[in-house]
Amino acid sequence: MPQENTAAAAILARYQHWMQSIRERDLEAILDIYADNATYMPPGKPAFSGKQALREVWAGYLQREDFVASYVPTLHLCDAGDMAYDIGRYRISLKKEGLPVSFEGKYVVVWKRIDGHWKAVVDMDNDNGPAVQDAPTA
Repeated sequence: MPQENTAAAAILARYQHWMQSIRERDLEAILDIYADNATYMPPGKPAFSGKQALREVWAGYLQREDFVASYVPTLHLCDAGDMAYDIGRYRISLKKEGLPVSFEGKYVVVWKRIDGHWKAVVDMDNDNGPAVQDAPTA
């Protein structure tokens, strides 16, 4: 299998593991996705860098009732085979004040091969804002 296909398969497997870890609320497995010095940039908040900061952010997410995240990755691999980036879209659902809420957005994750493992070094997401409803017809 060419190196590009192997890298893409490995990163896609990391995404599956990431989403499974969210469903299982496995904070340690989620943190393992990230490099030690990774930066996460959520919408409307400052950037968070390093494992301790990511631990605090993700622990907060996992405490939300019915929190579920689904990512649809589109990978782009560098020629050297040690870095990749993903421009994708996501959907998150949860309960807020007992009511179901969901939103969609887009994201960028930069991946780097570190000690033989693909790790997220930059993770940035941005929700699409409120859904636009069609104007009523007269």
